[in-house]
Amino acid sequence: MANTGRKIGVNIFTLMQNAGISRESLAEKMNYSYRDVCRILEGRLILPPVEMKKLADLFGITKSELIHYEADKFVPELQYMKEFSDTDNLDKILDLLDEYVELKETM
Repeated sequence: MANTGRKIGVNIFTLMQNAGISRESLAEKMNYSYRDVCRILEGRLILPPVEMKKLADLFGITKSELIHYEADKFVPELQYMKEFSDTDNLDKILDLLDEYVELKETM
């Protein structure tokens, strides 16, 4: 199973695409930096419940719907990885990449 942050990020990305909202526009509407929006979509920045509620309101859905939305995409920037026949393998690779990035950033 994908990590929760990444799943929420993919859900947000899909909702943004459906609503025609760019990253820049989302950053402006939510008073976030562009970098923070990218980190949210990558699942590397987890929002507190209050911010999740604001984001859900922006899309006209509930916080629960935002969290449990079944996006048709796996990862916004890695669409080519849809070719994995077993999505668990995709999740494992992405989890390893996430861990590597976190370690690299702390060094």
